[in-house]
Amino acid sequence: MLDRQDSAGLAQVCAAQGPAARHLADKPVMISVDDPDGYLGPSPRLLLHRPGRVPAILKRSLIVKNAGRFLGWMPDDLDAITLVGTVMAIPAKDGAVAGRKPTVTIRTLSIAEAVLRVLIRWPRAGHTLLRLLAARNVKGATSRFLRHFEALSSPCYQDWLRLREDVDRPPPIAGSLAPLVLVSVIGAGEGRTVTRKSLERQTYRQVEFVDLEDLPGGLANRAEQKDLFWLLVPAGVTLSPLALQWMADCLIHHPQAAGVYCDEDQITRKGGPAVPLFKPAWNLPLVQTGWLPMDCVLLRPSCLPNTVDLTNFDANQLVIQAAAAGDILHLPRVLVHRSSPRPVLTPTRPLLQPRSFRPPVTVIIPTRDRADLLSACLDGLLGHTDHGELDIIVIDNDSKEDATRILLDRIEAEGHVRRLPMPGTFNFSRACNLGVDQARHERILLLNNDVEPLERDWLGEMNAELNDPQVGAVGALLLYPDGFVQHAGVTLGAGSIARHSFHFHDPDGGEDHGLLTQRRHVSAVTAACLLTRKSHWLQVGGMDEANLPVAFNDVDYCLKLRRTGLNIIWTPHARLVHRESVSRGRDDTVEKRLRLAGEEKVMFERWADVIDNDPCYNPNCSLSAGDFVLEAAPRDLSARSGRIR
Repeated sequence: MLDRQDSAGLAQVCAAQGPAARHLADKPVMISVDDPDGYLGPSPRLLLHRPGRVPAILKRSLIVKNAGRFLGWMPDDLDAITLVGTVMAIPAKDGAVAGRKPTVTIRTLSIAEAVLRVLIRWPRAGHTLLRLLAARNVKGATSRFLRHFEALSSPCYQDWLRLREDVDRPPPIAGSLAPLVLVSVIGAGEGRTVTRKSLERQTYRQVEFVDLEDLPGGLANRAEQKDLFWLLVPAGVTLSPLALQWMADCLIHHPQAAGVYCDEDQITRKGGPAVPLFKPAWNLPLVQTGWLPMDCVLLRPSCLPNTVDLTNFDANQLVIQAAAAGDILHLPRVLVHRSSPRPVLTPTRPLLQPRSFRPPVTVIIPTRDRADLLSACLDGLLGHTDHGELDIIVIDNDSKEDATRILLDRIEAEGHVRRLPMPGTFNFSRACNLGVDQARHERILLLNNDVEPLERDWLGEMNAELNDPQVGAVGALLLYPDGFVQHAGVTLGAGSIARHSFHFHDPDGGEDHGLLTQRRHVSAVTAACLLTRKSHWLQVGGMDEANLPVAFNDVDYCLKLRRTGLNIIWTPHARLVHRESVSRGRDDTVEKRLRLAGEEKVMFERWADVIDNDPCYNPNCSLSAGDFVLEAAPRDLSARSGRIR
């Protein structure tokens, strides 16, 4: 074991390298750290080195309070394991590092022990795994088990919160630069007293309480002041003592922002553990339903329209109006504590158009053989979908089976589809580009040949979303034949580059924080069922057939749209079955793995900053375990908007 400082002066320990590390590749391991002198700090990062891959380092973390333990599955190309501390190393006279060095022990686990540890931590996980196996969904059972195993190192929320409160401090704000914060507590009773007491304990002292009935006049007299902030707080909510200092500092350093909100938790009445809500950056559909609450936002009154009625308002609608004048930033820190559940409205959805007024759509279906899948897909599209005019293009990638040729000849002769040949190696990006080039309509639906609708109005739901001129692409809720989730949006950075959100989750299992019922902005959606516009496609150059022939081309396309200022929206109201790449096969040959590694490299070099900081996910949550599992060491906690650049 070697000890030294990294380039930033942080303590660093090499736990394994060379043959010793490669022996651990593709195995479950337990890494125990004994650090009596706090050499590594409270939440060191665990770096898994894999030279020749991009990213070359996978990051994990753990909490070490004199001692700590990490459990995780090692990558199959592991070459070294390094621990990097969160505190500055103290050099000794000989150039080494002062203090007792941590002791690191690594032990491989048997599969049986790994499974047992998962079941002890989450007994209900066994039921889910058995359901997946009973449905012969071995891939799903394996994936969920790995996500659960990776989550064994996730800290207890209360331990994590205490650690963050100990190590995170906002920068001081000079008195001359500290704007006045007007505070309005909404509601009466004992909760009002509790809220005021928490506000009186704030480290930020430039605070003035203003009752709602006195608010309009007070704001009108100072509406143009840039150095005036306003905080809305429901009675019963308490704020961390540092809350106003964190949020005021954010608005001071972002003078064009209209407001800022933070993460929160709900304190249970029976003394049980608090339940955290780790929020995404600004997400208009979630704000509209109340899933993303805006009743503890710090606003600039100068960004509010003069016509707003401040004595009779809905906090979320008020903030939506302020957002027209500037970004509403998200500060990913838990600074708000509720004693009752946040109010959530009935999920909204755009109005469907009558069938006679629905816009025409060009549908592009790449295929190779598997007439059974293609026939079911076309039957669902033509016979079980409410739609307007359809222009269906089947991109035939060297189909060889007689059944497929007969099917294509028949449906082409009947005038239902156009067949475009695409000989050569499978290239999904080229197939889509070819189809869009020949498309007759402005609206383009990319559809896999192994996708079938569950409800007739799915395309109408997607079209309704695309009616919004700020939307560049629309994705759907895709389910496996066994009912588990195949696609509910994409989380950037999960795995290595990206992973489907809530992959292999039961949509009715209650593990989704309510998001599987919510329309929401996401960073990307799968092209297995993606609705977009031809003009947008051409504007950003379509898909990258040279560098991303198979994987991540849809993610790349969506990110290019987002960079132009367009939103990507996922809707749960368009539900289809997806058999996921049944006709193409799996990436399990040496050639396919090399191709995938090359596509990962392209994506990371092109989008590294966004991949590390998905605005639709939370930097306090893990990218290796399941969705919204707590990470010991957060990523970038800077204030962020919902946009990418």
